[in-house]
Amino acid sequence: MVKLSMKMKTSLLAGTVVFLAGCATPMQSEPPLFRKNPIQIAESIERLELYSRPDGMSLSARDQQAVAGFLSGYGRFGDGPLYMNLPAHSSAGVVQTRGVVQNLMAEIGMAGAPIQEGQYQSRPGQPAPVVISYRRLKTLPQDCTIRTDLTRTYNNQPYHEFGCSQNANLAAMVQDYSQFLHPYDMAPADMRRRMTVYDKYIKGESPASVIPPNQSISSTD
Repeated sequence: MVKLSMKMKTSLLAGTVVFLAGCATPMQSEPPLFRKNPIQIAESIERLELYSRPDGMSLSARDQQAVAGFLSGYGRFGDGPLYMNLPAHSSAGVVQTRGVVQNLMAEIGMAGAPIQEGQYQSRPGQPAPVVISYRRLKTLPQDCTIRTDLTRTYNNQPYHEFGCSQNANLAAMVQDYSQFLHPYDMAPADMRRRMTVYDKYIKGESPASVIPPNQSISSTD
């Protein structure tokens, strides 16, 4: 039996620790999904040009539907006022166009929507449209093409495009993109409900809401 000295034991132990430390070198973790494949928001301008004849303005049923659809989109996605730019050399058709837009807004329940009017330079006698526009937020498309060999998992880390499709689907489902920029304001607390819960707590009763008798809860495996 070979006996080792204390110095040799110490050297072997130090070598073993160094060897194990080399095998246990931590690998750099992937960043969170919201940083790795972030949902990018950009501002865009939705624009519609309405041309009229010098003697007046008349829209077909199809044109009225198109304008009403544009105004409905402003009601759903618009950020800020509705902009209406009129040519500097107005005519009877331009004046009627303004009235047509306002009437259509009233018909779809947007009579009180803010409208900001302006003028742009135009040449006399040349066709000049009434331009209505609004600002809205949009998400930029993401390229979720997988360019990595999914069989190479030697480092036990997710592939680079992991989570991209999830964020892209989330961006497609959310209607108000401002939710990605800042949360909704919290509504004030319901003081009546608070006092009801407090009174039951003082009396030693359960503050939970009463389950309606017709409500049933079931689960399936």
